[in-house]
Amino acid sequence: MQYIKLKSEQTIIELHNNWLGEETVIVGGQIVSKKSSVYGTNHHFIVKENGSSVNYLLTTKILDNLMTVGVDLFRNGKLIHENVKLPYGSKSKSPAHELKTKGLSFLKNFDIPEALEVLLKAQELDPEDPEVYFHLACVYSNIEDVNKGYAYLKKAVEAGLTNHESLLNHDMLAFLRIQNEFEKFQKSGYKSYKIKNKR
Repeated sequence: MQYIKLKSEQTIIELHNNWLGEETVIVGGQIVSKKSSVYGTNHHFIVKENGSSVNYLLTTKILDNLMTVGVDLFRNGKLIHENVKLPYGSKSKSPAHELKTKGLSFLKNFDIPEALEVLLKAQELDPEDPEVYFHLACVYSNIEDVNKGYAYLKKAVEAGLTNHESLLNHDMLAFLRIQNEFEKFQKSGYKSYKIKNKR
């Protein structure tokens, strides 16, 4: 999870960004924008300030080759915060977490062999982490290995992945979803599948 709090006049704007790239903007305890993004997106929202409507634009973007997320904030078209780095929240900095973060960075850059190598190491260090299995499924979807992709989705669910929406929406799982077997796999709660040998 990444998190930042920005201030504009008397308005506090919070941005949450989870490991799936789902960005949520919160003002006054209310969600004002929610989008999924890999390389950044625009959040448009209106806030009442002193009885007047104020237009805000919060833009997320990638700042460097390390996939550092940056934030710009505009108030009524005027830039008030620029290139603010989105820090990580209270996640532990265990070796497995560091490897997972590195692996996700490789994956987002489509450096698939590097992502696979690093994520497999992260899995060895923390075999209970559903996020690692999810990212490995993304890797195998990218290299069109249906068997291993489904196996890692199954492991992610078994390890406690609760956000099943991500299995249906994440861009990097598209190849796995277009397979004929996916519907039955989904109906089983991602617990069983049978891949027909196409060779």
